[in-house]
Amino acid sequence: MADKAELFEKLKQQINWQPEEYNYFQNATIEKVDVHVESRVWDFHIQVQDILPFKEFFKFYSQLTVAFKHIVKVKLFISTTSPVLTNKNLSEYWSWVVMNSGIQSPLIQSISVGKEPYFEDGRVNLLAENEVLKNFLTTQALGPIERTYREVGFPKFSIQTLIDESKSQEMIESIKKRKELDDAELAKKAIEAIQKQNEQKKKTAASVNDEGFVQIGKKISEDQAITQMINITEEEKLVAVEGYVFSKELRELRSGRKLLILEITDYTSSFVVKKFSRNEEDEALFDSLKNGMWIKVRGNVQEDNYMRDLAINAYDINEVSHESREDTAPENEKRVELHVHSNMSMMDATNSISDYVAQAAKWGHKAIAITDHGTLQAFPEAHSAGKKNGIKILYGVEANLVDDGTPIAYNDAHENLKDATYVIFDTETTGLSAQYDKVIELAAVKMEKGNVVDTFDEFIDPGHPLSQTTINLTSITDDMVRGSKSEEEVFKLFQEFCEGAIIVGHNATFDVDFMNTGYERHNLPTIKQPWVDTLPLARFLYPEMKGFRLNTLAKKLGVNLEHHHRAIYDAEATGLIYYAMLNDAAEAGIEFHDDFNKHVGENDAYKHEHPSHVTILAQTQEGLKNLFKLASQSMVKYFYRVPRITRSLLDKYREGLLVGSACANGEVFIAMMQKGYTIAKQKAEYYDFLEVQPKSLYQPLIDQELIKDNDNLEEIISNMVKLSHEINKPLVASGDVHFMNKEDAIYRKILIHSQGGLIH
Repeated sequence: MADKAELFEKLKQQINWQPEEYNYFQNATIEKVDVHVESRVWDFHIQVQDILPFKEFFKFYSQLTVAFKHIVKVKLFISTTSPVLTNKNLSEYWSWVVMNSGIQSPLIQSISVGKEPYFEDGRVNLLAENEVLKNFLTTQALGPIERTYREVGFPKFSIQTLIDESKSQEMIESIKKRKELDDAELAKKAIEAIQKQNEQKKKTAASVNDEGFVQIGKKISEDQAITQMINITEEEKLVAVEGYVFSKELRELRSGRKLLILEITDYTSSFVVKKFSRNEEDEALFDSLKNGMWIKVRGNVQEDNYMRDLAINAYDINEVSHESREDTAPENEKRVELHVHSNMSMMDATNSISDYVAQAAKWGHKAIAITDHGTLQAFPEAHSAGKKNGIKILYGVEANLVDDGTPIAYNDAHENLKDATYVIFDTETTGLSAQYDKVIELAAVKMEKGNVVDTFDEFIDPGHPLSQTTINLTSITDDMVRGSKSEEEVFKLFQEFCEGAIIVGHNATFDVDFMNTGYERHNLPTIKQPWVDTLPLARFLYPEMKGFRLNTLAKKLGVNLEHHHRAIYDAEATGLIYYAMLNDAAEAGIEFHDDFNKHVGENDAYKHEHPSHVTILAQTQEGLKNLFKLASQSMVKYFYRVPRITRSLLDKYREGLLVGSACANGEVFIAMMQKGYTIAKQKAEYYDFLEVQPKSLYQPLIDQELIKDNDNLEEIISNMVKLSHEINKPLVASGDVHFMNKEDAIYRKILIHSQGGLIH
């Protein structure tokens, strides 16, 4: 086993320690190493003969830290066998000791510079200008400072604090002189740095082409064939590409050369471009390349050993011009973007509002709206940008609107709940849209006093193969529905089954929408009898619960739930859950069907409502004031996961505001997509204007199978246009802007399909 001296020699080799003029670590040893496993900290306890010169100590400590930084965090503790305390080493260590003593106080910076201890008559003294500073030193600072001195090899000593104006003034003057010398040295170095920078600029200027663009290597001919990046799938000896620089990194290698790493895109794909410097001229040109440039690159394509992916090793890099987007609309037909998100929009956008305003001014727009998600923080910057660019700012917000509560019962009737006959039903469907999807299983149980007295279970042939998503979710296959009764026939039978009963369902609004849409499709009467939704009832009765799925409620109420996501079993389980809840409802004073909705909005019901987006724009000064009130209340009083604005609150402060239907997360678009034209029309009456966005913004809805295909999407948008004309509400073609250029989205490496932005 190696002795302590040998261990220290191995440590020196490991950290590549090279003594300079004198080996201060002669006969040094490693006394011990304390390993803290959980915190990943190693404490090195080293013994030397005398107190190390501060430069030697700091250099050793730095190399030790760097050598182990990828493994653990290190701490260094030094003990000495024959330490000699002097004014020199006291002074040299002072600032470092103070800043590393763990003292938490605003005064720490002031005592680390300009006040140093001195050794006199066997005592260590420290001058303080006044009694306040002396008390701070005595009561809070000196203990940790003395301990830190001992940890770097000083003998044990106590610091005496004195108030000595004359002595203090002399030391201050000495420090001032020393600072003047240091400042002069810094100024000299700054001048040298500026001169070097100017030399680099001259080299860069000498290496731009005739058009004034940066050129590294040879000029790439205009006739050079450009390859789209998406077509580069294997190694190639020579290829030329053109793209936008969205990331740049410059690394200095051990050899002294520099490595330029660019990430570029031509919007078909992206590639990493690498180039090694050959001389100082290359390094100066590397500095001239910036994010946001368009460049043409010629080089070979190889598998990169570090990236384990294809990369372009550049021979030549030429900056090129790239036409910017233009708004070609006539001056009197320029649009105004009413839906813009800045980088204040809860980490959901890339550009500042100043960028958007400047671009709008460049295109000749007269105004622009700022509608960040839930916040008004960009307003001051927007105001300044508007004044600077001569653009009118429309102040707004995209808020999360929630109802104060959802009705528990519909088609109120004064029927005793315990004596009533119930039909508890459930559906399985091909999707979430009552407008575009179909019911494939309709099941129900008829119950009296908690007992099943009749059942109903029918499959419906949708007329097309089921998607794999539907099969996986419902466990219903094509063989089970093929050749079943028609939708019209099943719905007629179900209406007969429900006569004289109260209808019950869990999240029944979903199922009722499907049923009523189907009834209307076959000219059958929609549901007129009383019905109850157990989902809002559960939220009212059990506000302490975090989830209200059928299986969660079944577990709470001791109901056996088998074959979940098959309609007949879900219906029976819902019935048993409903009867269990009726006992708790009776304790809350609910005995008749028309008692349910007396409790709508209680128990912070707004927290359980699903927020829909709404665009709110201030139209007047009163409206701006009301907008601030709404935003404040949403953050302070109604914040739950996101800042919420209840419908009653919006109604209260609606004076001077324009309310728009927002994006795909707005309730009008959702209703048109899932519930149909009639429900969407009812929702739209609440708004001052409706919005539609470019089709590409709705692509995620198709990807998630919420909308079947592009034809359905076009029909929904067409219906939004038709609806706006029918109810005489303005329709705005907004961009739902989250970035100004596609480049901004690429830079953040976000895959966004929108072609919207501020395009006319």
